[in-house]
Amino acid sequence: MDQKHKKILQVIIAAFVFWILDFMFHVHGVGESNYYYISKLANSVLFATLFFYAFYQKQHWKKLVYAFIMGTWISFYYLIFAYSGLVQSLGIDAAYGPPPFVIFGVYLSPYLWWVFHALAFYLAIELASLLNRK
Repeated sequence: MDQKHKKILQVIIAAFVFWILDFMFHVHGVGESNYYYISKLANSVLFATLFFYAFYQKQHWKKLVYAFIMGTWISFYYLIFAYSGLVQSLGIDAAYGPPPFVIFGVYLSPYLWWVFHALAFYLAIELASLLNRK
């Protein structure tokens, strides 16, 4: 497989792994609207593309830093832009408050989504990076 196709496949794998993990946690927790699922998919494709085409590093700590940045962006993106009422004023069906973080029926602070987003994206880029091994 040539390098171009490998990068495309890595972006697809990373975006899908992050999105499916996020989707599973939301669906088993309190759920979300289609706006959030589509928005998260778009953000995961954007950050996976940026990572594999511009910032790819093999060092684990650099992947952790990038995942931290992505987790911070995606979490604050939802808290600031999505839940602020802006999208609702545009007629998009979305919630007015962030959902709680639910693990095995235990409700935690919605700010813990930040930690989950960062760890899920780190796992996603690690799995996608396995394509670089021979």
